[in-house]
Amino acid sequence: MDIRLFKTFIQVAETKHFGRASENLFITQAAVSARIKQLEEYYATALFIRNKNNLKLTASGDALLTHAYLLVEQLEQSKQTLALTQQQKINFNIAATPNIWDAFLSKRIHESIVFFDNVTLGTEISVREAIQRKLSDKTLDLGLLTDPIKDEDYNNQLIAHFELALVGSSSDQNNILHQYIFVDWGLTFSKEHNHYHKFQPLLKTSTAMIALEVILSKGGFAYLPLELVMPYIKEKKLFIIDSPLMIKRPIYMVSKNSSFSKELIKQYGEFIESTNY
Repeated sequence: MDIRLFKTFIQVAETKHFGRASENLFITQAAVSARIKQLEEYYATALFIRNKNNLKLTASGDALLTHAYLLVEQLEQSKQTLALTQQQKINFNIAATPNIWDAFLSKRIHESIVFFDNVTLGTEISVREAIQRKLSDKTLDLGLLTDPIKDEDYNNQLIAHFELALVGSSSDQNNILHQYIFVDWGLTFSKEHNHYHKFQPLLKTSTAMIALEVILSKGGFAYLPLELVMPYIKEKKLFIIDSPLMIKRPIYMVSKNSSFSKELIKQYGEFIESTNY
């Protein structure tokens, strides 16, 4: 039996939607339907009740779901076991949003490579929606986000904070109105920012490094991580500006509850917490 049939069945069961399952699996909706039909023919029973705008598991489908999780997990574990016996490295993939990469992970990537000594580590910078999609289809083991994924299928572990401060190319606060760069630090930050600041930014970006490069070359002001800008503050290339939004932002380590790498994720979380300086 093709394991892809069970992975597809799990996706449809979790999303309760053939279209969303096809998006998560990067296949057509017709392919999803064909795989479910193949499973139903194999077990000679319907797995889903297909009412208009209401897809739910039958009693048979609910019973199969537990076995499907076990089958997929056991197959992945067998791959890892065989890789170890052949002295091959297993893969572990991490994604962070641009702001977390700039503010936190980039300074810890070398330590992470050392930590994953017997693992082929994959890293990427991606937007929140793409990270959630890849976690769902298990092409990603771990996501680092400033806001948790509020879904019972996901585990959100608070592992660190980073401090933001309003910094600028000069100490003259009168120029903020005309040279301000808005960096997106997540939903909570945006709400607080809109409460305290009413001026229109010159530039908007999701990446702290873009804002930093613009400020250093052309001048300006932005909320940036203290850990990132402290060397420039010491050299008096940047200045801290008094602000009501000198706050800490959380970092959540997010994974699927059904992840195949739970133990490795737990160990990495403990490691990351120990590197907070």
